Amino acid sequence: MSSIDALDFCLTVSRAHASLNLKLREHLGAFHGLDYEDFTLLHLLLRAEGGRMAMPELSCALGLPMSALLRKMVLLEKTGLAERTAGADEDNRRLAAIRPGGRKLMQAAVTTVEAICADAVKSLDPESLPQIHAALLALCPEDTPNA
Repeated sequence: MSSIDALDFCLTVSRAHASLNLKLREHLGAFHGLDYEDFTLLHLLLRAEGGRMAMPELSCALGLPMSALLRKMVLLEKTGLAERTAGADEDNRRLAAIRPGGRKLMQAAVTTVEAICADAVKSLDPESLPQIHAALLALCPEDTPNA
């Protein structure tokens, strides 16, 4: 792929992300009072073992500096959706955890996001989705969870 082709590809990925992001923000805010970035954070916690993740891993997965993650967590703690806890392992790392209120909100929000995402990819050949998914994962940093 030439540098112009790579540039066009990356700019198109960025435009597609921006378009989907706007739609998700609009619907999550209107129907669930939830910001898209908070949905992403809570979704990672929802899928994590025990509903908990170490703060450094969560920061990396979200592509946020730790200071930005801490600000988000403070707001999520105030609304009762998530909390920070001390880890049970020997290094006693801080963990982010989803709370029961966050689980309940996410059940409804996930349904909304699944419908928007299904609509977003309906024009694509279903057989091409695994290849497109693999290509997009290849653009993600190796230390970011891919599923």
